[in-house]
Amino acid sequence: MTFASHYDEAAFHHGPPALFLPDPRGNLRVDPERTRELWLELPEPTGHEAVVYVATDRITGVKMVIATNCPALAAVLPRVTLARAADYATAKAEVAGQWGIAAG
Repeated sequence: MTFASHYDEAAFHHGPPALFLPDPRGNLRVDPERTRELWLELPEPTGHEAVVYVATDRITGVKMVIATNCPALAAVLPRVTLARAADYATAKAEVAGQWGIAAG
């Protein structure tokens, strides 16, 4: 996994429960808006585990990569179905494949 900054990497491994999304370069960064929304749904998320998911929008079928350091937080995401990925590279490849391109 690559991160947008040292802060994002430290937050992923040692910070409070949060959601991380790829930026336009494919580097993971904290998504503060979605993280705040999820904290409203689950005010005291517990459990620290680094996990990467392929999230599929239930209406459009579009897939995207989501990483978290707290699976319980990701579990309350609305509008998506989560499939745990073996690793970040596998998730990126699956998401890129929906557009007929190779992950880079």
